[in-house]
Amino acid sequence: MYLLDQYRGTCLSCRYTIPPRFVSPESRTQLEETMKVAVVDTIMRHPMLQVGVIDATSKTPSWIQLQSLDLTQHIKWLHIGEHDDFEQTVQETFRAQLDDSFPDLSLKQPGWKITVIRQGNAPIMELLLTWNHPHFDGAGAKVFHEDFLERLNSAGNGAYERTGLDGDILRLPQAPPLLPTPLESVKSLPVDLKYLVKAFWEDIRPQFLNRDISYAAWCPIRSSPYKTQFRAFFLDNTSLLAILTLCRQNKTTITGLLNGLALIAFSSHLDNTFAPAFQSSTVMDHRRNLPPPPLDAPWARSDRAVGNYVTQLPHRFDADLVARIRSKLPADASEGKDLSADLQRELWAASAQNRLEIVRKLEDGLRNDIVGLFKYVTDWQQTMSDMAKKKRQFTWLVTNIGVLDGTTSTGNDTKSDDGQSWSIGRAQFGLSAEIPAAAIEFAPVSVAGRGMCVSANWPDCAVDVMLGERIMADLERWLVQLARQS
Repeated sequence: MYLLDQYRGTCLSCRYTIPPRFVSPESRTQLEETMKVAVVDTIMRHPMLQVGVIDATSKTPSWIQLQSLDLTQHIKWLHIGEHDDFEQTVQETFRAQLDDSFPDLSLKQPGWKITVIRQGNAPIMELLLTWNHPHFDGAGAKVFHEDFLERLNSAGNGAYERTGLDGDILRLPQAPPLLPTPLESVKSLPVDLKYLVKAFWEDIRPQFLNRDISYAAWCPIRSSPYKTQFRAFFLDNTSLLAILTLCRQNKTTITGLLNGLALIAFSSHLDNTFAPAFQSSTVMDHRRNLPPPPLDAPWARSDRAVGNYVTQLPHRFDADLVARIRSKLPADASEGKDLSADLQRELWAASAQNRLEIVRKLEDGLRNDIVGLFKYVTDWQQTMSDMAKKKRQFTWLVTNIGVLDGTTSTGNDTKSDDGQSWSIGRAQFGLSAEIPAAAIEFAPVSVAGRGMCVSANWPDCAVDVMLGERIMADLERWLVQLARQS
């Protein structure tokens, strides 16, 4: 997708609280050195941060061991003035990072970078981790931030030396890196004949034979001009806890709830003529299904692997369900109104069903999973190019990377509550537009005890900005409503 300009980058941004000893102007150099060494330690824990891609444009690209990393190519500081708008700068930088291209892959640099934004001598900073998805997924980025936080809190009262680090050049080990084993290699991926035949037919059938009314025919796939539209909103922890209580009472989760809310929002803003039914997709992290890593793996536990371990689970919302929801919408739903009692019953029913489908998929493991079909793909560039010529399948997607631990324990309890520790107060997760994927992609992330951010992205060339903003406004208004009612 990256080579075809169907996707560019993914970003997980965290707001760090800086310990007082690093806040003063005199401590800036010490702060930056401590940060750099903590990044190095995180790199050494996760080999996928150490490798480049060779033969990227071929049918069989592969990872290549690198001799060293120039950290000036991976860590950038953005210092802004006291009178600048910090939040505006963060959001503008975040949006720009999503659409930035990485250096030519032939340069053999790992596809990730860090941008640190700090205003004057403020006791907070924003750290944006942006990466090329072949290196790792969103859950891997969450692990990066948590491990980086742990290293910061293990650094003591100042910067310290790191073997292999000479100025900004990190010399990497000569031994081949032990990379996390790909999902398709560590787990059996059985594919039933019926599932295989269906997938093959969907791949080769002429588009005029695709009569599935749940496809997103209302949003034809367009590839250019490439631009990501990105929006986000935040919920405080009190509201999040109230919503989680409602989710438990109604046998669902935040992921299920967002799928349910999106169903009502799209039913409200799209006419029955163009969208009589819908399909959505949920990104699922399968680290829980992995075997233990090798004993010498530096990441120690399978759930701490920085790699790609996600698949997608499709959901279908049939015409009868969508018609029933539309019949309960207010006369002028475009004005933005609260959910009625009838719509809330539909919401919780759909959200619970969505969670049930996810649970069943987790119980079934990776049988009849799309990853099991990858072994039949001989040319990914051609496959993705062909996909962009077909009818769009999904109206929306939800990729929830869960809860980030913003107060990672280092075993040194003396600093945990005295304001001398590094911590993370909030996070924001976002994807660049994925041209042939869902029309709008929702990406929630929470920080334990600190609230949740919900973001959305869509391709500017395919989705009307007003529609995207109205969908996001609905989700935010209804989540606030649910929190208030709880």
